[in-house]
Amino acid sequence: MAAKTTGKSKSEAIPHAFEFLAIKDQSELPALVIALGPDDFLRRESIEHALKLANVDPMGIARFEGEEAQWRDVNDELSTQSLFDAGGPKAAYIRKADPFVSSHRDPIERWVEQSTPGSTLLLDMQTLASNTRLYRLAQTKGFLIATAEKKGKELQSWISHWASYKHKTNLTDKQTALIADRIGYVCGLIDCELAKLALFTDAKGKISDARIDELVGGWRTQTVWKLTEAVADGRIAEAIEGVDKLIMSGQSAIGLAAQMSWSMRRYGVAATWLDQQKRNGNEGASMSDALGQAGFRYDVFKEETRLKRIGWNRAKEILGWLVELEKGLKGSHSQEDRARLALERFIFRFR
Repeated sequence: MAAKTTGKSKSEAIPHAFEFLAIKDQSELPALVIALGPDDFLRRESIEHALKLANVDPMGIARFEGEEAQWRDVNDELSTQSLFDAGGPKAAYIRKADPFVSSHRDPIERWVEQSTPGSTLLLDMQTLASNTRLYRLAQTKGFLIATAEKKGKELQSWISHWASYKHKTNLTDKQTALIADRIGYVCGLIDCELAKLALFTDAKGKISDARIDELVGGWRTQTVWKLTEAVADGRIAEAIEGVDKLIMSGQSAIGLAAQMSWSMRRYGVAATWLDQQKRNGNEGASMSDALGQAGFRYDVFKEETRLKRIGWNRAKEILGWLVELEKGLKGSHSQEDRARLALERFIFRFR
């Protein structure tokens, strides 16, 4: 899948993540994979998809943070075969790799030029100048995948594909246009909205226009997203103020609780999954792995910080708290004023 340059400019030659994520044919990992551009979600998904195409378990590769990674450690990982690798490919994934590349470009370029089959360096980068040797190496010896903004039919086509492929949801052209219009080019948020819509599909994966209009709320959806972030960050006063504004704008407390519960549930799932892994002796499982298992795809590094702030013991209680909230909203707190009280009580647990 290396980009072809004949008759095209370099920017035109780079396949976009929308194209790359639609590839189904199996292929071996090249020496270098660079997911490049402004969209954190698409960069992450492109790296994971490259691994999937090569039948490489994403959980089994070494991961480094760009601000902390040192070339000697990455090189050791790429060069040394572990007793537990069973002869499989060696891969190192550098997340948010811009500072890492800035500090170690020369040895990285030398390694790529001299690399042998079976070792792959995966880089998640926001920017990389097209006149650098590393950029050209990615074109000739690897995958170079762009995440630059797309609009109109291209965005709608991806929403349709992603809904079907990832969330088993079949959307009409009218529905994808509505989602694109209300959310915009925020692919991580689109993915979260599609995951939410998937909960309301019928046996054939279809959902009504009215339900999508109700659930995909444009500025309200993004406001609820920010409200949930405020809760996870411990900014409780801001979260309560957000609830008040949304209710004043016509949202119901029960509807807000449903949307917030979906987001907050993932922190509980992440904590529970990681706790189970540790109990089963899997000491290699990380918080990042747990967040991925829970469905976080957008700016996972911030979510790690939030999960740490929430605290391990409290995060493991979230699923129980959500069950308690749901029971209350269906019973003793089903009236709007009492539903708001139940929602605010849930929020205050995260002080």
